[in-house]
Order: sequence, then C-alpha cells, then structure tokens
Amino acid sequence: MLRRADSCELNAASPHRHLVLPLLVRILYGGGLRVSEALSLRKEDVDLNEGVLFVKGAKFGKERLVPLSRTVHDRCREYVAAMERLRVWKDTAYFFPAPHGGKYSVSTAYQHFRKLLWEAGISHGGRGKGPRLHDLRHTYAVHCLRKWVREGVDLTAAMPYLSAYLGHSGIRGTQRYLRLTAELYPDIVKRTEEEFSWVIPEVNA
Repeated sequence: MLRRADSCELNAASPHRHLVLPLLVRILYGGGLRVSEALSLRKEDVDLNEGVLFVKGAKFGKERLVPLSRTVHDRCREYVAAMERLRVWKDTAYFFPAPHGGKYSVSTAYQHFRKLLWEAGISHGGRGKGPRLHDLRHTYAVHCLRKWVREGVDLTAAMPYLSAYLGHSGIRGTQRYLRLTAELYPDIVKRTEEEFSWVIPEVNA
C-alpha cells in the first residue's frame, strides 16, 4: 500500500494528492494518530527541527507531542519543501490542505484510501468491515507491542507510555491492543498472558 501511495500520479481534480497521500499514510501508521488529528494538523504544529508533531484539540480534549521516526521526519522535510516550492500553502494554514481550500475531509481521505487498497490488490470486506483508514492506528499500536514483547521490554512500565502516545484518556483504552496482539501473533501469547492475565482472562467453555 505504501508503494502504491508513493506512485500516485498527478490529478487535475486533486493536484496535490500525490504529495499528501504518501505522507498522510505514513503519519497515521508511523505516529498512531487518529485520522481527524492528522487532517487537523496546521503548519505550525509540525516541528521539522525536532521531528515532533503537536496534536491539539484531540479526543477527550487532550493535547500531546508525537515524536516522528527518522524516516517519517525525512519525508516531512521533503513534503514541506515540495509544498513550499509549489506555493500550495499561500492561502491555507493546514498541513494537509484540500484542493479548494481548508483541510482534507475524513470522507475524502477514506475514498483515496479505498482506491489505494484496490490498486495495491488488498481486499476490502465492505462497509464497516475494513480495512479502514483508522486501522493504520491500530496496526501501529499492535506492532509496537509486538516489538516490545520480542525485545523483552517490561510491558507494565511501557504501557502508560503507549497510552499517552496514542492520546488515550487512561490505560484502559490501550489494554485492548494486548488482546489484538495476542490474537494476531500466537508466538507471544504466553508472554502476554503471563504479564497481563488480568487483561486477557480465561474463558471457560
């Protein structure tokens, strides 16, 4: 899907789509942002010097700083250089501007996402079944937990950091990712259950 996003062609109706989509997908997956949070980013919310996003007006009224990986940080630099060169930002404050002003809507971003899935040969289960654009955030969280488990990180200490990073109101909102991780990666179920059996209780048939 990332390769397909990188090969987006110029489009008269959406002249900056080939710049917006590759970075938007990477920020959703690489930063764990909600779609609405990413689309609401303003230019001043992206610190290219430090490689940090400032997420404001998020769910539960929480604000947070989201550090970027080196590769996503580099892509942000390239994106900003291209947008400034094309003078796209002269009439808008949004980091991901819509073709005719304002910001990209969630519905428009989702339409582009569905097209990317189709072009990449990734099947879609239909409305409400996904993959959804929001699932990139879920994938980030699950991959993060998988990495920690395989590296022997103390999940008890690490989980609050993931909770804050995702902008959850508390640890409970992050706990479900433990179950998803265990379901998707059976090889780490034993380790997960040992440390978080209180989160993934036994079910008696």
